[in-house]
Amino acid sequence: MNRASGEVNGFAELLQRLERNISILGRSKRTFDSYSRHVAALALRFGKVPTELDPEDIKDYLFELQKRSKTPSQSYFKHTVYGLRFLLKTEGLPYSYLHLPANPKVKKLPTILSRQEIWRMLQSAELLKHKLLIGLIYGCGLRCMEVRNIKLQHLDFDRKTLLNKCRCCKEGNLVTIAVFGQRGPPQDFLFVTQPLSAK
Repeated sequence: MNRASGEVNGFAELLQRLERNISILGRSKRTFDSYSRHVAALALRFGKVPTELDPEDIKDYLFELQKRSKTPSQSYFKHTVYGLRFLLKTEGLPYSYLHLPANPKVKKLPTILSRQEIWRMLQSAELLKHKLLIGLIYGCGLRCMEVRNIKLQHLDFDRKTLLNKCRCCKEGNLVTIAVFGQRGPPQDFLFVTQPLSAK
């Protein structure tokens, strides 16, 4: 950055504006360091501030970076694009031509246990609450955190439903449950364990 400030005319002023804009928007010092390092490399490559460059020059530079790295999603390339986008946006210049390559998504089926595997898992559980926990997770399609937070007031044995209260929706959603008995009188939560320690 110091080298670019000394060698490239107008870069020091641009860097001050970049720091000011990053600070105003509540970004961290590390963000400024990262963006300014990548913007400085671009300025040194062409010998002028990036805001004076043609979009084709910037695309050529990004193409060079892509060819240099093994994968186009490599960290240096991404942070160069992020820094340039931020700089051009805050300077009021067009930046829509700066795109990151889309990461190819690997499509694979989730691992789904068969009925026999779930039955073996239920048989291997020794405690009744563990069997109930496994049954609710696989029978109702709940997450571990959702099952852990089930209260007795969420269960309706007459309608065979469970009100699943999660963070994503205020009301919660109803889930059908199989009939199961109850051993011992839980007071508030369905699964009574030792309280979690605050971390």
